[in-house]
Amino acid sequence: MKILIIGYGAVGSVLVKLLMKEKGVEKIYCLDLKFFEKLKNSKVHFEVFNALDKIKFIGYLNRVRPDVVINAAIPKFNLNIMESCLEANVNYMDAASYWDLDKDPNAKVPYKMEQLDYHKQFKDNKILGLIEAGVAPGLDNMFAAQAASELDETDYIKIRMVEDTGSKEIFFSWNKDWLLDEIGSKPIIYDKGKWSFVESFGAEEEFEFPKPIGKRKTYYFCQDEVGSIPDYVKTKKLDVKIHDNNIEISKLLLALGLVSSKPINVDGVEVKPIRVLSKLLPDPVPGEEKKFPNSIFAFAVEAIGKKDGKKKAVRYSIVFPNQREIGKMNIGANFISYPTALSMKLFTMALDRVTERGVYPPEILNKKIREDIIKQLPKNHVKVYKKVYTPK
Repeated sequence: MKILIIGYGAVGSVLVKLLMKEKGVEKIYCLDLKFFEKLKNSKVHFEVFNALDKIKFIGYLNRVRPDVVINAAIPKFNLNIMESCLEANVNYMDAASYWDLDKDPNAKVPYKMEQLDYHKQFKDNKILGLIEAGVAPGLDNMFAAQAASELDETDYIKIRMVEDTGSKEIFFSWNKDWLLDEIGSKPIIYDKGKWSFVESFGAEEEFEFPKPIGKRKTYYFCQDEVGSIPDYVKTKKLDVKIHDNNIEISKLLLALGLVSSKPINVDGVEVKPIRVLSKLLPDPVPGEEKKFPNSIFAFAVEAIGKKDGKKKAVRYSIVFPNQREIGKMNIGANFISYPTALSMKLFTMALDRVTERGVYPPEILNKKIREDIIKQLPKNHVKVYKKVYTPK
């Protein structure tokens, strides 16, 4: 397999290191505008290249002929890269949607999953676009499909996450602009066939994660999963809630309007509060994650419904290694970039078994592929817990 990765940042750099260990990977082409390191590995080729230059990028794709192009950079580049993949007839994968408000007042989902606009073209070209293929969204989508498949009918899918740095110090494990935008975006839920907005950080719920995490308070948060899963997995209700140990800071930023993109006038100058905040906050520093050895990320997906005519719930809980354990891997990953890159690696290595053509999220993967990916998780230092019980 020949793989082309765009972006060598927090996720892309880890993804390269994970994929180059795979026997089935022949070559990895990594493109970015600059590199903080260049590994010495015969499988990996680094090149300073602007993939948004469509004509040059299509030429590059036609020259190296990768089996898949992976956007490991930010989602706002999704469509530019997809268009080039269409022209060169190459499969495509990304980690998340740009997830902006849909300008169509009649849209069924308030936020637009822009990649789906290319479904017919990808299908006509007989190529695959596997989108939302990170960890959350991505791996949790797949577990939603898996949990629901173990019931005869599903009434409610709950996705609960915990992101805990173990410190009150501000630490950006991801692109800070993207994280601030998420805080400022209003969450949605799916209920009785409709998507609707809910209050940010609302509907507090205490949820029990496996040890060492335990019970945590979770709240509504804006996540892509809600926008796609109900279209591919039959359920009456779906919502996502998250626990963040610094959630009070997020609430304050939201309440003060500091994550708003609406321009305000300051001494005769039009400024967006979110841009000012972004400039004031520190940029992520490589190696800074070592200061937070107990940082951990986990998620749980629970499908509640009926099996053999009786109430039943199926819960999968996925606990990734903490920062101390990730540090021992010596791949320059943090407690978020490792789960994301690992998920992308597992999806990448499964692409040749996906028979669908068009643009799809991971919940369309068939049972065999889902179960194969689940089996790979413990081999990569990830704990998988399953609980089947009768809900009250």
